[in-house]
Order: sequence, then C-alpha cells, then structure tokens
Amino acid sequence: MLKWFRTASASSGLIALCPGGDGIAAARVSRGAGTAPLLEWVDYLPATRSDTNRATALRQMLTTHGAHGQPSTSVLPTGDYHLLLLEAPAVPAEELREAARWRVKDLIDFDVEEAVVEVFRTPPMKGGRDNMVYAVVAREQAVRRLIDEIEGVEQPLACIDIPEFALRNVTAQLAEDVAGVAFLHLEADAGLVVITRQGELYLSRRFEGSVARLLASAGAGVSAENEGLLDTVVIEIQRSLDYYESQFAQPPVRNLVVAPLAQPFEGLEAYLGSQLGIAARRLALDALIECASPPDERVGARCLVAVGAALRELEAVA
Repeated sequence: MLKWFRTASASSGLIALCPGGDGIAAARVSRGAGTAPLLEWVDYLPATRSDTNRATALRQMLTTHGAHGQPSTSVLPTGDYHLLLLEAPAVPAEELREAARWRVKDLIDFDVEEAVVEVFRTPPMKGGRDNMVYAVVAREQAVRRLIDEIEGVEQPLACIDIPEFALRNVTAQLAEDVAGVAFLHLEADAGLVVITRQGELYLSRRFEGSVARLLASAGAGVSAENEGLLDTVVIEIQRSLDYYESQFAQPPVRNLVVAPLAQPFEGLEAYLGSQLGIAARRLALDALIECASPPDERVGARCLVAVGAALRELEAVA
C-alpha cells in the first residue's frame, strides 16, 4: 500500500490530481534549487457520468499541459477518512502506526481490518505534553479507488495527502504563519478551519450544518438574511481559536485568512474579522505563489487544495 505523507517525488515539480464528487482539480508546482515555488498551471475537470469518459478527459487534460506521465500526488476526498486526536501508545516509533490502529478500532464505523492508518505527532501541548498524535484512518477500499483512478491514466502516484495537510502547505507560504494563522476553507457542503504556525499543523475543525445554504447566498453578500448562517461559521472558528490557545503553549492567533470562493462573497472577511476581533483577509492565489500566468479566479478557487498538495516539498522517489 502506498505510504501516506511520504516526502518523495522528483525535484523538478509535482502535479496534484484531486478527485471529488463534482470533478477533478489539478495543479502543477515546480521548484528549482534555491528558487521560490512556481505555479505553472491549474485546471478543473467537471464531473462526467461515465468513468471511461472521465479517464479519457483526465488523460487529455494532462496531455494538453504536457504533464501526462509525470510524478503526481492526490488528496483523499472529504468523507473518505477520519482525522482523530489520540494519546500516543507507549511503543517504539516503528510500532506506533500498528498500535494506533488498535486504539482507533472503537472510534470508527467500519472494521479496523479494512483500515489504512497513518499517524503523525502534534506539536507540544500545554504543560510540555508531547505524547499526542493525529491518526488518519481511511477504508483501504477508498484509498485503493483513488490510486486506481490516478494510476489508471498512466500517472505515477508518489503519495496521498488529506486536505488538512494540503492547506497546511498553503498557510506555510503566508506571512501570518510566522506568528500563527487561522485559515478558513469553505467547500460545497462543509467548512474546514486549520490553525498552523511556522509550517506546523496544530489543529483542524471540520463542520457541515448550513454551509451549503450559506454559499447559496454568497451572491447577495453579507445580509440580514444570512447573518445567522455566518454566525455558525464564527462559532466554529472561535472554538478552534479557543482550543488552540488553551491546549497549546502558543500566543493567541491574531489573523484569519479566508480561501477564495468560486462565487465572490462580498463582506465575508470583514464580517468574520469584526465578530472574532482579529484581522481577516481573503487569500489571493497569485499573491500566495508566483504564477506562470494569472489563474482564472473561479478555477483557482476550486483548485486551492490541489495547489496545496502540489506545494509539498519533496525528495527523490525511491
């Protein structure tokens, strides 16, 4: 089975292919020795009804970009994995993953024998506690389905991420990350808050509820009709900020960055910032990373997780 979170790929760059229910987001980031990362292109392939048509369209898209057959990464779609915070089992490092497998068996809704598990340690928590880990748990069938789709178009797959790590790669590029930053990503029917500092993921919070209704109202901007929906987002962000401050030995986060949306939502950042009492701004993709050409705003918004996945810093593939 492909190892998750492995630092491995060619030094010249990496392509991210991120399938989801409504299509496939793609991006390529190149890195030269001693140079800043360059976003060469982003693209978005809408969903098709036929798997055969989807594979053909994906292969054609990659060929158009001169990227067919190049090293790739992918991201598990939301809903195909669990991210769990656990006390690390008292075992040697090489046995940690297998020990965590048995610790999560009562926390998941499927047989642990069918699970793929990866673990990574959290930054030290308040009081110097360094015995906590995040466990990523997914059905082996879901991981295999993702691998088969990418490798089925003759695209070598180096590693698999989750959205939390892809967005961590995005926030690591932000000036605000030095002191700690909260990042909000709203997708079709769910929201994700991540808090990072100096390139480390401290926590993530995923929430659903009324996100779909909120995004449906985006065209009207902030209004009396959607303030209640906005306040549910404020609450989720505030809970994340409170947990970060209470559980980690770090100063409070003073900045919120909001991922771009496929449909602009005027006033969103100002409202969130005023309610939370922190500075808030919208992320501009072409200000985050050098771009070979300015990406279409809608496509760039759909492809942000793919850009983050392609930003992974990598070593040579074994």
